[in-house]
Amino acid sequence: MGVRRCEKPPTTPAAPTPTASATGAVTTAAEKHGWGRSIADDDFSGRRLDPDDWTVYDGPGHAGKGRRSPSAVAVRGGVLTITGTPDGTTGGLSWLPGARKHGRWEARVRMDRACACYHPVLLLWPVRGGGGVAPKGGGGEIDYLEVTDDGTRRSALFFLHYGSEREHRQLSARVETDLTQWHTFAVEWTSRAVTGYVDGRVWFRSDDPATLPPGKMGQAIQLDWFPEDAGRTHRDVPRDARATLQVDWIRMYRP
Repeated sequence: MGVRRCEKPPTTPAAPTPTASATGAVTTAAEKHGWGRSIADDDFSGRRLDPDDWTVYDGPGHAGKGRRSPSAVAVRGGVLTITGTPDGTTGGLSWLPGARKHGRWEARVRMDRACACYHPVLLLWPVRGGGGVAPKGGGGEIDYLEVTDDGTRRSALFFLHYGSEREHRQLSARVETDLTQWHTFAVEWTSRAVTGYVDGRVWFRSDDPATLPPGKMGQAIQLDWFPEDAGRTHRDVPRDARATLQVDWIRMYRP
C-alpha cells in the first residue's frame, strides 16, 4: 500500500515538545455524532499485536525507497508506535477486520517533530489494490490523515483520490492543529458521501458520486519515507531524529 506525494504546505513555526501520556479528555466523532458501539476496535493493551487482526509490512518502502520492517512497529503501554530512522527503515500495517464497503473509522493519534521526509498516514485502500503508489485497477484511496509538512507537525491533510489507476484525480482539505498532541481523526464513508473529522468536527466532505470508492476498502496505518523531502525540514527540527507515529486506539463502526 502507498500514498502519493502531496504539495508542500507553507512553513510553520516549531511545535512545543509534548508529553508521552495518552490520557485525558477526548472529543470523538463517534460520541459527537452518535455512531453507537464499535464493531471492531483495538486499544493496544496487550504486549504485541494480534496476528489475526494485523498484518505488519515487511518489504520495500513507499515507491521502493527505504524499507518497511516489522522491527519498526511496537506496542508498549497501550500505544502502537511506528518508528522511522534516518536510513529510511520504517513501518506500516493493515487492520484485517477493517475491510468493508462503507463504514466509519476513527483513531486517536499523535506524532513527534521529525524530518519532513517522514509522512504519517491513516488511510483506506482498496482490498485488491496491491502495493504500489496507486491502487491496481483504480478504486480510489482515502487518506483521512496525511502529514506532509516541514516536520513541525502543525497541519494535517485529507486526500480523497478517485478515478482510474493512470488518470487519478483528488480532492483535499487542510486543518491547522498541533499534531504533537493527541487528536482523533475519523472518516465516514457511506453510499452518499465521504466525510472527514478531526476531534469530532467536520473538515472534509464530498458527496459527488464520481469521487466515491466503488468497492471494499481496508484500513492501513503507515509512516512513509520520502527522502526527497528532507531538504524542506524546518531549521529547528533535527533531520536525523527518529520519527514516530503513535496510535492510542482505533475503532470501526457501521455506516
